Amino acid sequence: MDEEWNALSGTLAAFHNFHRWSYEEVVKPRRIREASMNDSEKKLLPWYTKHTSDLAEAVQLNSHFCSGLASVAASQWGVGADPTAWAEPSGSDFDKVRSTLLQLGREWSSDGVKEREISFERIVNEAIERYPEVAQRPDVNVLVPGCGLGRLVYEFVHRGFKCQGNEFSYHMLLTSNYILNNCQFANEHSILPYIYKASHVHKRSLQLRPVTVPDVSARDIHDLQAQLPNVDISELMSMAAGSFTELYGPEEIQSVEEVQSADAIQFRQSVQGSFDILCTCFFLDTASNIVDYLKTIRHCLKKNSGIWINFGPLLWHFEDDAGVEYATKILKEGDEPRKVATTRKGMELSLEDLLQLMSDMGFILEKHESGIKTTYSGDPRAMGGYVYECEFWVARWRERGD
Repeated sequence: MDEEWNALSGTLAAFHNFHRWSYEEVVKPRRIREASMNDSEKKLLPWYTKHTSDLAEAVQLNSHFCSGLASVAASQWGVGADPTAWAEPSGSDFDKVRSTLLQLGREWSSDGVKEREISFERIVNEAIERYPEVAQRPDVNVLVPGCGLGRLVYEFVHRGFKCQGNEFSYHMLLTSNYILNNCQFANEHSILPYIYKASHVHKRSLQLRPVTVPDVSARDIHDLQAQLPNVDISELMSMAAGSFTELYGPEEIQSVEEVQSADAIQFRQSVQGSFDILCTCFFLDTASNIVDYLKTIRHCLKKNSGIWINFGPLLWHFEDDAGVEYATKILKEGDEPRKVATTRKGMELSLEDLLQLMSDMGFILEKHESGIKTTYSGDPRAMGGYVYECEFWVARWRERGD
């Protein structure tokens, strides 16, 4: 079968069957442990059985949301309605559903307010400062690569900007589409994203607390019509599925595939030099080749006027990945392009080296802040968790002969 169909239907199957994986991960180990307890241990933990039953019920509640999403997405994405015909999901597919529920908490619930204030609000406010008049914003093209579940895209559009999100992950694409296009009102769904982690929990009730999503309705963007009577509000938001570098980069960054589709080539050409603002939020460190990312940012920004707003850490995603990938490159000037193999890891730069690379490639920093602390998809009521120290900068690309 087609590889793309397998990836899409496998993701749908992971959502549809998420309750089975959740039971194996959350409930089954507790019941095995309980069966091994002696009477004295059971007397010391009289609440244990009830809590396990509550977790099992929570698994079913999450299943209701996930299976509903899969059903709607299958119809909208042209996949057959019979889940038994879908590809078999991997363990990684299921784990990504788990992290997607946490991401929903970050982007589309009241639990994520603080994280969004530190990151999304900082980014959007920078754009507002540069374009204070609402009437001018529909002519400002914004790109958000690695847009996740689309909240940052929504925040830009809600303030009148024309914004395109770009995302590679089917888990993110299916869920963002469900939230943005299929939720009729705020707080329509309840999920329990914290049941999959038992560490740093103050109370059992907090582990089991529901989170309602979305905390705002995407339909609220139509309230802009009063301020922008001559603008088609529905045209302000768009999404592009695929690799950031392959969709938006220059021709020299070629796909690992031998043949690129005419649509992909046409899309590349159409976006060259077309964006006024490009925003990377917790995205830059997803690069296997950071040079390609910077070339792509440079390629799609408007010459000399486009700005790049970045927020995030440098937790290089491929640092521990020894896998091999292929790219078509011209290794020496005058040579023909050829496919070369390389490791995914190996180009993890320090902040100092990254800033120097940016300067060498023509990016001029207009603003830079360091050491901004934040969590990511964290439980705001947990006893502890991972805290990132993030960089925030605004850079402009000045064309020069490099």
